[in-house]
Amino acid sequence: MSANVLDCKVVAQSIKDECKKAADELKAKGITPKLGIVRVGEKGPDISYEKGATKTMAEAGIEVEVFAWDADITQEEYIEKFRAVNADPAIHGILAFRPLDNIDENVAIGENISAIKDVDACTAANMGKLVINDPTGLYPCTASAIVEIIDYYADEIKKIRQAKYAPLALAKPGQEDDVCCGLDVCVINNSNVIGKPVSMMLTNRFATVSIVHHLTHPEIKAEYTKRADVVICATPFKNSIDVDLIAEGAVVIDASVVREKAFDADGNPIMNEKTGRQKINTFGCCTPAVEEVASWKTPVPGVGAITSALLAKNLIKACKIQNGIK
Repeated sequence: MSANVLDCKVVAQSIKDECKKAADELKAKGITPKLGIVRVGEKGPDISYEKGATKTMAEAGIEVEVFAWDADITQEEYIEKFRAVNADPAIHGILAFRPLDNIDENVAIGENISAIKDVDACTAANMGKLVINDPTGLYPCTASAIVEIIDYYADEIKKIRQAKYAPLALAKPGQEDDVCCGLDVCVINNSNVIGKPVSMMLTNRFATVSIVHHLTHPEIKAEYTKRADVVICATPFKNSIDVDLIAEGAVVIDASVVREKAFDADGNPIMNEKTGRQKINTFGCCTPAVEEVASWKTPVPGVGAITSALLAKNLIKACKIQNGIK
């Protein structure tokens, strides 16, 4: 068996198309959805992320304003400037780059961003709304991206569930049609960015979710992962998830991003001619052999493409709520 590809680019494009339609409708009402990006200094990853986010927002019909502040900004200055951005009614969502040097981001950002403008979903308020399934909450983008993949490929995933289990006798009308209802999912991650929020999103839709992590004993871990219809894995280690953890025919969503500097066969750095910097290779956490047992699997990189689109979706949602539009 060779796994079918869960095409993340197609999923991302469908979300951006949805956002573009919504943005056009808002503009017709005289409302221009706008994202504020807050950056300190000129860090390479921040600049790269900024370019990618700006491109995604443009495709989704969303304006972007960048607030770039000096690298030596003090915490007091940062908070003062950040509060001004947060108070601007023309800014419907804020993406603040982290980590911050010499600034307590939990205070500077976490205590000064309105929950309704927290499109990156880093506040306790939005995590709390996720727990109680409050539809006004803005949820973490990577976790939401994983759920979007499951929903986009619902028909294929339902077949896996239906082949293993009888229909749910206690399901209410319509629940059985939800791909998540009764689905057995194992998440190999317990972070606030992926593991905890994605497990809650799926639990809210009546999936059966188990969470394991790098401190789970291997034998115990396999008991949960090999039972699962869908395995969501996001470890920081290349090749840490092998076939001994995956059941034949399972769906595997690899949300890891493991970066390694590129070297040639002689051990010399491979340079990027455009940037002058050493090339970086990106890997997931699954071994190549996993593709031989899984029925469907995400490519790497893959999930990240949807994450950017979900930032746009959160921005549109925030804009509508701020303007009293359902």
